Amino acid sequence: MELMTLQQIAKILNTTTTSSINPTGVCVDSRLIKNGNLFFALKGDKTDGHQFLENVAKGGAVAAVVSKDYIGPHYNLPLIFVDDTLKALQKLAKETLAKRRVRIIAVTGSIGKTTTKDFLNALLSVKYKVAASPGNSNSQIGLPLAILNHTTGQEEILIFEMGMTHHGQISQLVEIAPPEVALITNVALVHACNFDSLEDIAKAKSEIFSSPQTRFGVIPFEIPNHGDLVHKFKACPKVSFSIQNANSDYYINPNIPNEVHIKLESSNAKIPSLKVPGKHNLYNLLAAATVARYFGVSWEEISSVIPSLALPERRLQLVNHKGISFLNDSYNASELSVKAALQTLPAPTNNGKKIAVLGSMMELGKFSNDCHSRVGEFALDQVDQVYCLGDECQPIFNIFSKAGKPTGIFTKRADLVDHLKTILKPNDVVLLKGSRSKELWKVLEEL
Repeated sequence: MELMTLQQIAKILNTTTTSSINPTGVCVDSRLIKNGNLFFALKGDKTDGHQFLENVAKGGAVAAVVSKDYIGPHYNLPLIFVDDTLKALQKLAKETLAKRRVRIIAVTGSIGKTTTKDFLNALLSVKYKVAASPGNSNSQIGLPLAILNHTTGQEEILIFEMGMTHHGQISQLVEIAPPEVALITNVALVHACNFDSLEDIAKAKSEIFSSPQTRFGVIPFEIPNHGDLVHKFKACPKVSFSIQNANSDYYINPNIPNEVHIKLESSNAKIPSLKVPGKHNLYNLLAAATVARYFGVSWEEISSVIPSLALPERRLQLVNHKGISFLNDSYNASELSVKAALQTLPAPTNNGKKIAVLGSMMELGKFSNDCHSRVGEFALDQVDQVYCLGDECQPIFNIFSKAGKPTGIFTKRADLVDHLKTILKPNDVVLLKGSRSKELWKVLEEL
C-alpha cells in the first residue's frame, strides 16, 4: 500500500481523525486481517462488518472505517466515520490512482479475463514496470482492494480486471480506474440470469470504453453487434482480433499457430509455440499481444516471453493420481469454456476411458437448460462417460442416457466421489469442470 497516514486518508474521505498511524494495507474480511491493516466495515447481504470490530482489533488492525450510524464500542481502534463504507473504499482507491502518473489497462470479458491479464502482464514486463490485480479481483470491492494493496505508485503500467453481473457495474469500475486501453476478451452466456441476450451482455461489457481517458480499444471480431461497438464511444479507436476470421486486424490461424497476420501493420509475425494447452489460450495470447503492440513491445520481445507463459491455478492443470490423469479446469464454467476443456482433454492410453466430471453452470437463468443441452450434445463426441454434480445438469444426463453411454447425476459431491472411486481405473483421463460454487477441485482431494 502507498504510504499514507490516517489523517490523509480521512481527508480524502471528507472527514477527520486525530490519529497519524500509517496503515500497511486495507481489509474488508475480518478473517484475513493482518497487523497494521485499516479495516473497512462493509455491509453485505448476509453479514455486517461492524459486527467484527472486536475480531479485527484482536487481529492487529490499526483503525476502522465505519458507518456514521455506528454507535457500538470501538475496541481501542481509531474510527473514521463515513456515509457509506463501500463508497469510501472506492473513493480512496480512485483518489490514490488519480494522483499518480501511470498508464492503466482494463480487461473485461465473459471468460479468459484472468489468463489474458496474466499473459499481458508477462509480455509488458519485458519493457515496463507493471503490476496487475491478483487473481480475479475484479468486483466493486475487489478492484479497490487490488489498487490499494497490490500497487505501490512506482509502476509505469497497471492492469486491472473488471467484472460484472449487472448493467452499470463496469461503468462504476471505469470511474475508479479510468483506462488508457480497454480490452474485451469475449462475450458469452456468463452471469446471464441478469441479461436478456448476448447482445445485452455485449452492451454492458462495452461500458469499459466509456471513459473519455480511454485512447485504444481491443475487441474480438466475433463480438455481437461488432459494428455498433466499433462506432460506440467514437473517441476511442478500436482494433479487432480473432482465431476464426482472417478479416480481423490481428489474426492467428489455429492450424498455423506460429504466424500472426497483422492487417494494421501490413505484415506477418512469427512467434514460438504456446506451451500451455487449449486452442482458446492461443486466442487469449493474441488478445494480450494486440495490447502489447500498442505499448511498443516488439514481436521479438513478445516471442521471447511466450515459451514461459503459464496458466493460473485450476485452469487446465494436468494432475496424475494413481495412474489416472485428471485435467483440473475447475476454476469456473460456461458453455464455451466447458466445450474448450472437452476439446483439450488428452487421449487416454492402453484402453483408458475419457471421462468428464461436470458441475452445473450457474447463474444462467432462462438460458440454463439450452446451455446444458448444448454441452451434453457436444460432449457425446468428446468423452466416453459423463458424471454430473447439480440439478442443472439434468439435460446432460438425459442426453447421455438416451445415447446409451455411462452417466450419472448427483446432488452431493460426496456421493459423486464415492461413485468415481468405483469406476475410475488407471489410464483413464478425467476432466473436472464446473462453476466455482461446485468446488470440483475438491474431488481430487477427496479421491
